[in-house]
Amino acid sequence: MATESTGVRGRVSSTAASVFDRREGSVLVGLIAIFLVGVYIDASRFLLLDNMARILRSAATTAIIGYGVALLMVTAEFDLSVGSMYGVAAGMGAILVGGDAFGFHPLFALAVILVFALIFGITQGLVVTKMELPSLIVTIGTLTLLRGVHRILLGGTTASASEVGLLKWLGGPIIIADLPFVNGPIRYQVPFLHDQVHSFGQFSILIVWIFVLLGLFHYILNYTRFGRHARATGDNIESVETTGVDPEMVKLGCFGLCSLTAAFAGLAFLGRFGSVSSGSGDGLALVVIAAVVLGGTKLTGGEGSMVGVLFGALVLATANNVLALAGLNVSGWQGVITGGFIIAAIGLDVILKGFSYDLLESWYATPMRNLLASPREFFATNAEQKTTDDTFGFLMLTVGVAAVATNVLAWILGTEAVSGALGLPVEDFKLFLLGGWPETVAQIYFFLMLMTLLAAAAVAVATQYFDSRGDYEDALVAVCYGMAAAPLFAVPTVLLGFGIFFVVSPMVSALLAAVPVVLLIGWTMAAGVTETHDLSRGRAFAVVGAVYLVWVVAAGVVALGLSTA
Repeated sequence: MATESTGVRGRVSSTAASVFDRREGSVLVGLIAIFLVGVYIDASRFLLLDNMARILRSAATTAIIGYGVALLMVTAEFDLSVGSMYGVAAGMGAILVGGDAFGFHPLFALAVILVFALIFGITQGLVVTKMELPSLIVTIGTLTLLRGVHRILLGGTTASASEVGLLKWLGGPIIIADLPFVNGPIRYQVPFLHDQVHSFGQFSILIVWIFVLLGLFHYILNYTRFGRHARATGDNIESVETTGVDPEMVKLGCFGLCSLTAAFAGLAFLGRFGSVSSGSGDGLALVVIAAVVLGGTKLTGGEGSMVGVLFGALVLATANNVLALAGLNVSGWQGVITGGFIIAAIGLDVILKGFSYDLLESWYATPMRNLLASPREFFATNAEQKTTDDTFGFLMLTVGVAAVATNVLAWILGTEAVSGALGLPVEDFKLFLLGGWPETVAQIYFFLMLMTLLAAAAVAVATQYFDSRGDYEDALVAVCYGMAAAPLFAVPTVLLGFGIFFVVSPMVSALLAAVPVVLLIGWTMAAGVTETHDLSRGRAFAVVGAVYLVWVVAAGVVALGLSTA
């Protein structure tokens, strides 16, 4: 039985590892986490079927365009013009179907626009392949070109098509009562959440198209010769030419399909709203690329996932939906979150190649244990083995732990039961910027990074004065690992954020509470300077004194600026 149990555990562990080795697994975990945040904020509204349909509809445009973009990126090429093609297709549809000069049948207009998009995409591919120009630069140009065409078509205003006809089948609503074998809207009530029965009467046909096109593009990428050739082209374009595959033809096809999906999404937009403005599609390309890369498509080509594209689109849509539930939909946070996901998407493509639990252990946990045991011994035995990646990895994780510790402590002290039991006059938590945990994280990041940069500069200058054997890399090692105690700043930060004080004022109390942390950081840095720069203990403490001096001057400048603001 013990052998069987071990075998089952081994198979489960192996299966879990294989799932989470793929980017889709990581994105799915992120999606579940954001979903749980939505449930926590307002489960009764978030779990409504109308809201779930709203999230899917919001993700639809990103996912549909993303399928084409992912296929192109598998060949290691980019198309930043998809947002402009989206707008141009919608504008052309409004003019051809609803304009007084044309009034074409919607089916004919649909065919014309899709053929135009296909030819345009192939033309972009020809420019890239035949002239050997970077697709990133070429599509920046075509992005601007198409945006100009779009504004010319609409005259800088809005174009409407009162009767979109068949285009409703691309983006219009599906009335549940009109479906066969259904008598009316779906009525439901989630136990313990809803006090009354809710009805779900319609959803966007875009939700259907998400899954139809997902199946189509998944089949193309994974089960057709064209898809295999696309992956091979992205893996190694030089060697693939010797196998009889024409990488230029493959790229032309992918460029064409990419423009085709963008035009399809634009026509679906018109079918849903019946009108289009001159700003439609602005910034859409970056959001699509974020979803595609989050979903597991490599920036360098050769690997992609259509299921991952859908997951990436759902992450962005769900995050924006949760922000709306939290009342932050008009405060600029949607842009912040989307921009953050774009950065994360690009970074994940690089980081996840080598990032693992073992790397987290070697970057942070093991050095922290050694530093706690003996800073002098750590710097004497391990400092020379640490690379720049190790050093900055430790620093970033230290900042992250400090941000998490601050927010957790603020959350604990902010609860009524805890603050009441301790007799603390707790009000809204805030630092220099009003808001919640995102502002707190940003301020902690800038504060600790400023401390680190000033300390590194002071150490580099002061050690040169003593003519030490160390260089700037040794200074970085001493300073970055010297910041190991930075998470303890959570205590004075929370005192300041809640306005709690035990002497004079919250600012003075926070500064006094920070003194032990600063001394501990200085003591650790002194051990680092002693070993990495081969200085006596006295000279090492003199170097740390220079660090303190720089910090005090910086604090004085900040205090002066705040007092005169």
